[in-house]
Amino acid sequence: MSLEKNKLYRFPWSLNDNPIGWVEITDLCNIQCKGCYRQRVEGHKSLEEIKEEVLFMKQWRNIDNVSLAGGEPLIHPDIIDIVDFINRQGIKPFILTNGKRLNRELLIELKRAGLAGLSFHIDMQQIRKGWTGKSEIELNELRQHYADLVWEVGDIPCGFSITVFRQNFNDIPELIRWALSNKGKVQSFTFITYRGALIDGMEYSVGDTRVKLNFDSLGYVTDDAPEDISIKSTDVYRVIKSQFPEYEASAYLGGTQTHTSFKWLANLTICCEDQMLGSISPITMELGQTFHHLLYGTYVVKLRGVRMGKKIFLLAPIDRQIRSALGRLLRKPWWLFKPVYSLGIGIVQAPDVLPDGRVDMCDSCPDMTYFEGRLVNSCRLDEYRKYGELITPTPSEEVVMELAH
Repeated sequence: MSLEKNKLYRFPWSLNDNPIGWVEITDLCNIQCKGCYRQRVEGHKSLEEIKEEVLFMKQWRNIDNVSLAGGEPLIHPDIIDIVDFINRQGIKPFILTNGKRLNRELLIELKRAGLAGLSFHIDMQQIRKGWTGKSEIELNELRQHYADLVWEVGDIPCGFSITVFRQNFNDIPELIRWALSNKGKVQSFTFITYRGALIDGMEYSVGDTRVKLNFDSLGYVTDDAPEDISIKSTDVYRVIKSQFPEYEASAYLGGTQTHTSFKWLANLTICCEDQMLGSISPITMELGQTFHHLLYGTYVVKLRGVRMGKKIFLLAPIDRQIRSALGRLLRKPWWLFKPVYSLGIGIVQAPDVLPDGRVDMCDSCPDMTYFEGRLVNSCRLDEYRKYGELITPTPSEEVVMELAH
């Protein structure tokens, strides 16, 4: 169950050639999430500001899609016009949402405007009217509501994500089983490890000025124990692999400070009925990225309304893992008459503050956003908005003494 970087495909993305443009259209939200990176400072951005950011991303980032984020993007009064503008630029508009504002009428309008996909963030630590205090498994009822709604409207890829805490770590396999039970209604599930800026053990400064962090200063400040923010992407990988031996990661992004870290782990599983048949290998992931760049000029994360189907088996001659998946399908010949679908499983390890104060970010970060004419990491945007620059962590004297011994 170990991962070796030299056996995976390293995404070739860079600052100026990256498939994702992360555009935050509001910092207002209609629920609360533990560890949220965004506090209310500005409210809704104007339509003109948002258009400027999209065009900036198109020019300097060479993007394939825009991830509309926030805050909660669906509460922005111009959300239909925003999606329409992005679509008319030849870019795929995706929305990252908690879903609370979504209904059938709004979804139909978004589809007409050119929406290319939705990803719903639902987890047990959210304060959400009617659902607060529910277990991760109980929340599958809410996830099912949104999966069915998107499916009924049709032709809009639908995914889900959770923040991974100690309390829901062991629920990860059951969430994947739920996604498999939807047999193609759900195209992706992403697991994001919980991280936070520790109040104890670290001191913080901006330049030469010491700043005191508390729960009002940054949303991701935490007084949790260090072990509660130390779940790694490899831990999530192992718990999935232990329950689904056919699952295998195919591509990754590393860290900026730690050569062993896996900040992004990507996978595409091949499924039939409610079971995994196998996963594509690094060579197929590389071919997909390379040919998309050759044909369309951009790298890619999300496809617009594409269903994989049995045509994936055309790659069996060059992909050993796809050959294995085909072999499993043929062991149940009646499955040849059943639809074959894909489920992408993503694992993201959020920024790590190392014991010496360095911050291990995602190398070639896919979620960089616009701030005052430059690209910055979206997960640390509030540091720029509130302090003008990044905050530098430094181990306290007690921690330094501890490390010395």
